[in-house]
Amino acid sequence: MSLHDQYPAYGGRGPSDLRLGIALGTIATIFMVMRVYVRLRVNKFGTTALMLSLLAWFFTTLTQIFGILSILHGLGNHITIITAVGELHNFLLFTWITVFFFNLAIPTGKVAVAAFLIEMNGPSNPKIRRSLIAVAVLNIVLNIPQLLMVWFQCTPVNSLWNPLQQADCDHRKSVYYTYFVGAIAALSDFYLAIVPIHMLIPLRIDRKLKWGLSFLMGLGVFAGVAAIVRTWAAKFILDVDSSYGVGVLFQWGEVEEWIVLICMSIPPVWPLFRPFTHRFISSSVSRSQPQYAYRNQYGSQPLYGSTAVASPLSPSFPPPLITTTISISSMKEAGASTIVPSEASPRNSNERVPHNIITDQKNAPWVELKEMDGKRSP
Repeated sequence: MSLHDQYPAYGGRGPSDLRLGIALGTIATIFMVMRVYVRLRVNKFGTTALMLSLLAWFFTTLTQIFGILSILHGLGNHITIITAVGELHNFLLFTWITVFFFNLAIPTGKVAVAAFLIEMNGPSNPKIRRSLIAVAVLNIVLNIPQLLMVWFQCTPVNSLWNPLQQADCDHRKSVYYTYFVGAIAALSDFYLAIVPIHMLIPLRIDRKLKWGLSFLMGLGVFAGVAAIVRTWAAKFILDVDSSYGVGVLFQWGEVEEWIVLICMSIPPVWPLFRPFTHRFISSSVSRSQPQYAYRNQYGSQPLYGSTAVASPLSPSFPPPLITTTISISSMKEAGASTIVPSEASPRNSNERVPHNIITDQKNAPWVELKEMDGKRSP
């Protein structure tokens, strides 16, 4: 038996909304499981952000569950069909419950992203820290009236899902306020997507890694685009065929909710993907590092890669070894995201072994680039 046979009001935009929500929700849930694993088994960074992310995931999951119930009872389908099959009461009830949890999930997700970026930034940039706190507080404060408006659009409250008492409801104030809050939400998404890029660009790490992480963390701009579209789609609540138009609002609301959770989970789960990136990302000595040359003690040809240069050093004392182990420190104790080059250590023997200063595996950073192989002097 198909869903349409079991739920006669199911149809229109509903099936596509259903598939999109389940697909995005599955991806986000996998990322959340990986975040919990990394927190328990790899490092202790980002506990506050993780707890807020789990809360946002919980509210978003509830939104999706009630959204699915709304779709099965007519969300995304034409109001005439819903009325003809007698599902208008269920459609109204589940739809407004979905809207309520949606108004909880959206600000919680943005607060979780802000908390993560605050922990990532540390005390190194107080301006960014204050701006992130402002974004979090603004989204919480502005969404409180919207939560209340859901239940006070009608007098009495149960008129909200009573098909015979819809004349007692006035949705205009809620819709107009949604325009304002939606604009703030979109601006918040854009800002939260740009800030991590601003943090990564100054870091002197492999260019592929830098732009790759910037791209992945910047995917939050799609949440901002989704916020703009779903804010525009709020007008369909006042439309005669509201159930069909609200399908657009719900679809873009799903994208906004789940994309925020997915994008915020990319940096914390990086340790799980780091071993697979070594073949694509290689570290290199920073251009600001002093460049050394030394002579082979068995010959007069100076060695620096394949280029012959003059050496100011004694052939018996090779220069300090500059290794190229670089990491983005993400431990809470470290404060801010920093580059940690490995220390230089002079060696008296011809055996030159790169030295890695990162030894605490329990507090491993998110990003640790592969060392250059040590080379033995000929």
